[in-house]
Amino acid sequence: MKNKKHGTDVKRLVWRKLHFVVDVNMSTMIADELSASNVTGS
Repeated sequence: MKNKKHGTDVKRLVWRKLHFVVDVNMSTMIADELSASNVTGS
């Protein structure tokens, strides 16, 4: 499979990172956040 270097056919790898907080005494999830590589914060 051939991709163009400067075109719209280039496939980008998108990763996701899951952050979560667990209370081990209660065995419950307190908070979670999903962030993706194609989203930036300002």
